[in-house]
This record gives sequence, C-alpha cells and structure tokens, in this order.
Amino acid sequence: MSLLNQHFEQRSNCLGFRFEKQKPRHDDFFRNFQYESMTKEDEHKAKENDALLIEAMNGLTFEERQEQQEIVHGVDDMDADESTFIDSALQDLDRILLGTKKGTVYETAEALNPEYVNARAFRIMFLRGNRYDAKASAKQMLSFFEWKKQLFGEEKLVKDITMDDLDEDDRACLRTGCMQIPGKDRSNRIIILLLPGMRCFKTLMNELRTRYYIWMTVLKSEECQRRGAVVLQYAVGDFRDKKQGDGYMETFILTSALPLHQAAIHLFTDNSTEYILGNGAIRIMPRKIRARFRLHFGSHMECQYLLSTYGIAAWILPLKPITFEMNLEQHHRWFQSCLVNDTRDCSDLVKTRTINIEYNDNDVLYVAGKKSPNAGNDRLRVLVTDLSQIYDSGTKEKKRIVVDGMIREIQKTGGRFLKRNPESQFDWIEIPLDKVRLKITQMFRNHRRRPDALIQGGRLITGEPLSNDVVFGKTHRSRGSDLMHHLIKERSDEYNALDRGMKVQVVDGLIQRIRDEGGRFLQPAPDDGGWLEVTNEMARVRISKYFRNNRRHTKKN
Repeated sequence: MSLLNQHFEQRSNCLGFRFEKQKPRHDDFFRNFQYESMTKEDEHKAKENDALLIEAMNGLTFEERQEQQEIVHGVDDMDADESTFIDSALQDLDRILLGTKKGTVYETAEALNPEYVNARAFRIMFLRGNRYDAKASAKQMLSFFEWKKQLFGEEKLVKDITMDDLDEDDRACLRTGCMQIPGKDRSNRIIILLLPGMRCFKTLMNELRTRYYIWMTVLKSEECQRRGAVVLQYAVGDFRDKKQGDGYMETFILTSALPLHQAAIHLFTDNSTEYILGNGAIRIMPRKIRARFRLHFGSHMECQYLLSTYGIAAWILPLKPITFEMNLEQHHRWFQSCLVNDTRDCSDLVKTRTINIEYNDNDVLYVAGKKSPNAGNDRLRVLVTDLSQIYDSGTKEKKRIVVDGMIREIQKTGGRFLKRNPESQFDWIEIPLDKVRLKITQMFRNHRRRPDALIQGGRLITGEPLSNDVVFGKTHRSRGSDLMHHLIKERSDEYNALDRGMKVQVVDGLIQRIRDEGGRFLQPAPDDGGWLEVTNEMARVRISKYFRNNRRHTKKN
C-alpha cells in the first residue's frame, strides 16, 4: 500500500501529527486525565469527539490534511501570491454579485455610495476571508450588509464603524472584557479571546455590535486578512457561560457574515456537559472547519499547557497567577486608546511592527531613563543577574551570543523592546535590534559596577521579623519561610518544566502569595545588624535560586 493510499490514522504527516496508538506522550497524559475526570458515558462521548476529528481528516486529501495541520499549528506559508489570480477572482465576484444583488441591502448600499461598496480593497477583504472563493465571498457580502443595517441602521451602511457609533450600553459591554485581543501566537497571527463567563449586556444587540466592532478592527490589518485569526473560547472555572448559551445562534450567524478567516478555533472547558455539547457542535460543522477546530478539557494549568502545543504562549491568557482571576489592565488600555482616537488603528496587534499603540505585560519598555515596573523589564533584569558571570568572563563573541539569547528569551514570551513615540502619548516605537543590544550591554556594565544595587534598593525596617515574613541569608524559622519552602516544593515540577521566560510567572505568583499572607522578604542589613526589606527583584533572584537548589537536591535523592 502506498503512503498516499493509507488511512490518516495509519501514518503521520510532515509535522509528526499521528492518530494512532503509540508510546505515551505529554498530550496523551492530558487526554487520559480528561477521560479520568468524566463518567463512563461522558468518556465514551469524548472519545467519539476524537474519532470525529480523525473522520474529518480522513475525508480530506493528503495535501488538504497537511494544509489544515499547518494552519492549526501556525506554520503555514504566511501569504499567498495574490498577484497571479486576484484580478480574475475580482471579476468572478463582480459577475456573481451582478446576478444576485437585486432587491438586497447590498444594492441599497451600492446606490448610497458605490465607491465604498466597490472599493478594490473592500472586496479583496471578502475574497481573503473566504480563501478567494468568489461564490462564498459574494454570499457573505450580501449577508454582511444585511447585518450591518440591522445593527447600525441604513444611514451607516457605507461608513466604517467607529467607537462613536457605539452607544453607552455597547461600550459597557466592550469594556467588560468578554471579547479581547490579548496578543499574537508565535507565528504572528492575531488571537481573539472569548470569555463566556464575562458576558454582560443590556440587550443582545449590545453584544452583537461589540463583536462586529472587534472583528472589523482586526480586519484593518492586511496580514490578518491574509492569514486569519486564532479564536480561543475559554470556558474554564469562573469563565463558564452564566447566560446558558443565550444568543449563541445569533452570534454564530453574525460571525459567519464577517470576512475574518478563523484559521484555528479552540474551545476550552472543565465541564463535561459543555464538552459533550461541543462534541455535538462538531458533528454539524463542515469538514474543513471541523479539521481546524479543537476541543480541550481540563483545569486552568492543563489548558495553558495545551495552548503551548499550538504555538500560543500560556501568558497570552490575561490571568493572574495562582488565583486565575482576570487581569483587565491591558484590555482597558486598549479600550481607552480606541475611545480617545478611533480614527487610528486601536489594536497594538493590528499595527505594523514599527508603531504599536498598546504594549503588553511582556514588553521591555524604555521610558526616558526611568525604571519601568513592567513584567518584561523585570524579566530582563533577572536575566542580567543570572547571566552576569557568564557574560563578564566571556569573549566578545560569547558576550554577543549571551545578549542575542536574552533577546530571544524576551521575544519567545511575545515581548518586544519599545520606547515612547515622541509624536504621540499613546504610541510606542519598536527599537531596532542593534540598539537593543547596546542597551543590554549597558545593563551588564551597570550591574558589574554596582553589585550590591539590589540590596541598596531595599528599605530598612524597625523591630524584629514578623511570623509571616521570609528571611533570607540567615537561619530563621518562621511561618513565612516555611510557607515559601512548601510552595517551592509544591510547584517545583511545574517550574522545572517551563522555559526561563515563563518561570518568572511562577515566582511572581509565589511572591504574591507571601504578600497576601501579610509577609515581607527580609535579609540582615549589612551595617547595623538590623533588617532590610528587599525589593521584588531581589526576592525573584533568591526564590529562583531556591528552585534550582531544590531541583539539584531532588536529583541527588
């Protein structure tokens, strides 16, 4: 039997994706865990879900299977060369619309402003969203104008919708964060995050107008039009839908009328009933959509692990460590920038890599010589501390390798190196890499000149340590120190499995837990025998060292 004639589950494609029994892997562990968390009946239905994916793949040709897997994992070719066929596709689109537009809202819009409706860029957007299928694009354009009239009225059919077109209830719905644009995956595709448990609206029309606004905002990017977006529906824990699916059908129909290609769709849940409902939804999907759909079952940590297997960093979910509460700071900054100046592109994800209106927590920010508290800056400072000895003892070439490795560590978490745009109080300009190298080199020189800078940044305290305090550098038993060592042992496996950039989040979660208990991080003051409260940065360095020591101790035993 030739390779092309084999069934999909009998072989792997070029990515090593295999639907057959084989030696256990990490994803097999999580799949088995999912089954163990269900009843026998639910487990049977969950396995049926896996079988549906195999069936969908087997219904495609070898080339189509390979293409779908590359799309889902974000390793497909970035752009198709449109120049060879776009004119022909536009002619086909015009011909089909000419025969189908009579009596439709599309015809009304064309009469109001033919330049808007027939604009080349506008029509190409629909062709890209439908992978250059002229018939599907024409059908979607007719539906698009029907929905636009229903949502915003006939007078706004031929204008781009801005924040000014949303009423107060629409804006309140947008501000809740039930729909967000948290970042990009590692292949630079925009991610749209849907949080059913945060749905809050006065009427369903508020949510529909909000979805229209976000979808069309990301479509301002030609790159997004070409490559599509990754949609994450996250219904884990408190983020499960409390409205019992109210409005889902209307939302689905609206989404199908918007020309955004959903390159991959991930649904996360920790509820077996919702998992089974997702299984039912898969059954009615067309095969090509079903092949791009992934249904995941598990806790917050398990779902974040599963995300990483699809090229999506765990930090992309704006969740606080340990508590897994939603952090809306970045979303509210995005909302505010749209509110202030909606004539410009409001998403830092849609802009080019030269100017970014919004920064994310993983960016390294340079603000006129001031020390930035952003998590990306903290991560870079930790890297400088950890690698200072290697850097100082290395040759010129080795130093460059160290610096380039640090840049990659920041970029691996989705971070960039940004500075303020002097022409705008909201914009950020990405710094060229040659200048980034100079800045990091200067950080190493500063660290070498002031080896005790971290200690000097602390604060002298009066009195003795409290019971919830953690004391470094001295044998001092306390409830706070015991709690810290307990948390280190408890989370050591998780810490060791992560890359350097993600380990900082585990350490930060541990620090926050100690502080929530009323504890401080202290060490003996170098001069007067008192106590010094160390900075969070120094606490990170010390706790990271404890994690490393714990790993070595575990290996010896």
